[in-house]
Amino acid sequence: MFAAPPDAIGRLRAVHPGGDPAQIDVVVDFVASNPALVILLVFLLGFVFFAYLFVRRTLTGLRDGFDEGYRGK
Repeated sequence: MFAAPPDAIGRLRAVHPGGDPAQIDVVVDFVASNPALVILLVFLLGFVFFAYLFVRRTLTGLRDGFDEGYRGK
């Protein structure tokens, strides 16, 4: 039985000497140890995406309105 090093929280397999753990293991360990931070980051990313789409739609509509007014429709 191997003694787990202090930085190997929740790891299923031992890391071979000289090798780095797989990125999936690192991500799973991070999400498992910081669920509130991950939820906050997902919320912020969703808000930024929504804000971008909202501003893009507003400016596109504004441009179309100016174009229609300029043509005299």
